Amino acid sequence: MADLPDARPWLGSAVLILAAGPAAAASLTLQLTLPAIDTASYYRPYLAAWVEKADDKAVIGPLAVWYDVRLRDGLGRNWLRQLRTWWRSSGEQLSLPADGISGATRPAGTHTLQFTDARGTLANLPAGRYQLAIEVAREQGERELLRVPFDWGGAANAAQTQGQKELGKVTVNVQP
Repeated sequence: MADLPDARPWLGSAVLILAAGPAAAASLTLQLTLPAIDTASYYRPYLAAWVEKADDKAVIGPLAVWYDVRLRDGLGRNWLRQLRTWWRSSGEQLSLPADGISGATRPAGTHTLQFTDARGTLANLPAGRYQLAIEVAREQGERELLRVPFDWGGAANAAQTQGQKELGKVTVNVQP
């Protein structure tokens, strides 16, 4: 049998790609604390978290919206207007419930949310300087808005801030 030229020169490259394994997705971890507030009637807070440009605060997109999804006739959605900054900037246009974004309110304590660049707001997000905005409002309580800066598309980075009343410590960790 005569020596034939290799008809599959791409095979070596494919083996190298498969051996390297899947590419790791970039991720953003949001850790937030909802403090226990001593009051006669405590209601779980509504929350909106979104990404915006750091320089002009233009909204990129939502990450999470917590509200009372069980109230009949969509009444829980009406209370979302109390998240004034989020509502005016982008919440009013959002069709709720939104898959992968909407969720029930959470009790006091520390909560961790994980987001990847595989889908949603972080998918195709260009490298740059952004901030994660988080707004909380509680019936018979107060409203609080915090912004935490982060860099996307570069090295790992982390930032944190401290709320005053409705939010405790808020931390953002980014992994490339």
